[in-house]
Amino acid sequence: MKRCHGSANFPSDAPRPVAALGNFDGVHLGHRHLIDAVREKARALSGVAVIYTFDPHPVRILAPRQCPPLLQTLEQKLDTFEKLGVDICVVEKFTEEFAHFTPEAFFQRVIVERMNAAAVVVGYDFTFGIHRHGTAETLQVLGREFGVEAIIVEAQFQGETLISSTNIRHMIARGEVDAAAALLGRPYSVVGLVVPGRGTGRTLDAHTANIETQNEVIPKDGVYVSLTQVKGDGKALRYPSVTSIGNNPTFPTASFAIETHLIDADVDIMGRWVVVEFLKWMRGQIAFASPEELKEQIHRDIDAASQYHGS
Repeated sequence: MKRCHGSANFPSDAPRPVAALGNFDGVHLGHRHLIDAVREKARALSGVAVIYTFDPHPVRILAPRQCPPLLQTLEQKLDTFEKLGVDICVVEKFTEEFAHFTPEAFFQRVIVERMNAAAVVVGYDFTFGIHRHGTAETLQVLGREFGVEAIIVEAQFQGETLISSTNIRHMIARGEVDAAAALLGRPYSVVGLVVPGRGTGRTLDAHTANIETQNEVIPKDGVYVSLTQVKGDGKALRYPSVTSIGNNPTFPTASFAIETHLIDADVDIMGRWVVVEFLKWMRGQIAFASPEELKEQIHRDIDAASQYHGS
């Protein structure tokens, strides 16, 4: 997948671009439905499938206090686009100046002049331009004026639940990572660097990796069945694991930490980048009467996680 830093750098020789427009926070199943529509239209036109998105999130510039925590880092989002078969991704830097484009100016300058799009695809709730005056319907009107087909994708549901980034964030905050995975189409994950931790795990016979992450959405405090991918060596190795999130109330002075134990794996991952996928919430954080009781519970957690992975 070709990555373009700004629409001004869009390749002029790209054949009949079909572009999906949006923020795509989390790239959930609703977004995938939209991306599928882009790829299908691009194939029909013998064109290229394009994603057009922003960084930072527009709300972070326009109303920082109202900006929700994001489900993915930019790099995670781009990696997901690539896995979904997108040909070109345009990441537009969102600025105060850009925010003052009228819908008409945005469409003419970006969609027509810079990208020469044959068609655009957006979700039903898409807005654009100054004060979000432009809607999906506005896009269709402008499309007819400039000869660009505008396709609107309706809301997508999982059962009776709307597939949305907001609903996914709420599920993760409640520890419902399996429900969130059903809307994402994959387990929720955080990316992080393994750094030195408290050293408590060694005293409890459970060697853990302390993970420092830039992800903004962290699951509810507790213990989770997880999968941990270790990056490097030309491939990503994945290990069954159990992951603890929180302050570990058994040790009152402990600070917040994300700690992962690789099950039945003796691997030195200090200083390595890892991806932790959260599969299922097991239990909340508990203040045990003694480190020995905590040690016994940790071994029960590892056994339960092993059984989960084995099933």
